[in-house]
Amino acid sequence: IVPAPSAIASDLFGDIGQFALHGAVTLGEAAAGFALGATVAIVGAVVMSQSRTLERSLLPLAVLVKVTPIVAVAPLFVIWFGFGSFPKILVASLITFFPVLVNALAGLRSASPEALDLLRSLNASNTEILWKLRAPGSLPYLFAAFRISVPLSVIGAVVGEWFTGDRGLGSVIIVAHNNLDMPRLFAAVA
Repeated sequence: IVPAPSAIASDLFGDIGQFALHGAVTLGEAAAGFALGATVAIVGAVVMSQSRTLERSLLPLAVLVKVTPIVAVAPLFVIWFGFGSFPKILVASLITFFPVLVNALAGLRSASPEALDLLRSLNASNTEILWKLRAPGSLPYLFAAFRISVPLSVIGAVVGEWFTGDRGLGSVIIVAHNNLDMPRLFAAVA
């Protein structure tokens, strides 16, 4: 059942052009999903950081999105949005959304109370406080979230491709699995 490493390498390098093409599709969908998910998460974190009431209202919805299994949502996106790249991008963005949201919110809330008091004593507006204090202070949190979310976006794109099946590494994996072509399956995973 488990092919020899030489068989995997032979399949991978024997058809490197196809693997590169499918890999580029998956990478593009993962990058678009990451960009969409991170953007929505950062905007949501900025909105929530400005109001505790909004945070208490919206954060449970974000947790609900997080605990919903991606494998259960992916087929729904395919039914709703068709077989193109868009449902795969949505799956990738959905899986990257929560880590970025939570870390961005924690970063925006991590501003030093003394620095916050100083800016308020200088009559700084909320927008000035956001751009001059909160946003720069949240960057380490954001980069930590990106470090987690970038690989998750690839996982989301591959899972999305399992259900659309026309191109991308996820579709290669599913087709190889269905055909019991284990060297190709392992080559696609590699």
